[in-house]
Amino acid sequence: MKKVFLLITLVCVSLNVWGAGAKNLKYVDASTFTILNKPQPDGPRLSRLDTDKYPDFTPTVRTYYKMSTGLALSFITNSPVIAAKWQNDKEHRSTSWHPIAEAGLDLYIKKDGKWLWAGMGRPKYKSTKHEYTLVNNMDTTMKECMLYLPCFMVLDSIQIGVAQDAEVESCGEIKRAPVVAMGSSYTHGTSTCRPGMTWPAQLSRILGVDIANYGTGGQQKMEQFFADLICDTDADMFIFDCFSNPNADQIHERFADFVKTIRKKHPKTPLVFLETVKREVTNFDQDKRKYEADKAQAAREEISKVMKADKNIYFFEPGLYTGNDHETTVDGTHPSDNGYQRAAINIAKKINDIPELRKIIDNAKSVFEFNTNYK
Repeated sequence: MKKVFLLITLVCVSLNVWGAGAKNLKYVDASTFTILNKPQPDGPRLSRLDTDKYPDFTPTVRTYYKMSTGLALSFITNSPVIAAKWQNDKEHRSTSWHPIAEAGLDLYIKKDGKWLWAGMGRPKYKSTKHEYTLVNNMDTTMKECMLYLPCFMVLDSIQIGVAQDAEVESCGEIKRAPVVAMGSSYTHGTSTCRPGMTWPAQLSRILGVDIANYGTGGQQKMEQFFADLICDTDADMFIFDCFSNPNADQIHERFADFVKTIRKKHPKTPLVFLETVKREVTNFDQDKRKYEADKAQAAREEISKVMKADKNIYFFEPGLYTGNDHETTVDGTHPSDNGYQRAAINIAKKINDIPELRKIIDNAKSVFEFNTNYK
């Protein structure tokens, strides 16, 4: 019995040290580090947008765009341990999303030229303040790190903890993202397990370029303010998951004007539209099956019209492809991490197969410098 008690005590102590945060670390304000995947350079550093610029946003859309979805911090360090302290705007208590994706952190470290998962930051339940050791017991060579921020929280502050004698440095200022993804909950990251598993984040690591995330769960129905937002955003390619939320009538009514507005500011920029994910809820529900089929048909009809007159518009069918085994959704609608991975791989393959789009990716890699216009 004493041995069992001793074992439980050791486990609890271990969880306290390595889970809650290692001791004797120095902490630095990480909000001053390089910001990756920020769609626009102005506004709060830890939010996607300065939402005050868009008075037509609905309250829900406004809240979503204040979140740190898709953003990542870039820094280098030779510390054997990396920890974090961060504060969100509200308590984590959701039952719809995984807590790490909703309110936590996701660390990748570059190894042999590729991003390799290194650790995560687990948020405290019913708390706005969090502390966690992301990775420990590393060697002391200098490493390039990328830390994805929470998908469904407004991040108020974040600090990175390293060993007292270690170096930790930013990689520069805010980086311009050459590709921007806009869409529904599929793009925002609903049902992912951690922030780095959204399809834009996975596609970014596959292609080797930064991709900003304009996803807004359940809200993207091609309203004009979304088109205006794209007009205000500088990118070399836009990818749209815009057929997931609207019904068939809304697709017919809004799509042409949506594209027309964007083309006023981006007349030649490639616009890639994705066929929406195949929902498993249609397997037996006949009403939902018809509803989704009508949407898919409306999307095909409307995209074919604009593609006839615009060679820089593309339709990926399938787009958000999750496979044919019917085993990749969490709730019959939203994919698992595996489903999002399949979607990212499919999108990457289609981009690589189109010379004009592949050239954009290659150019983005070759001129991946910090944009001095970003303050």
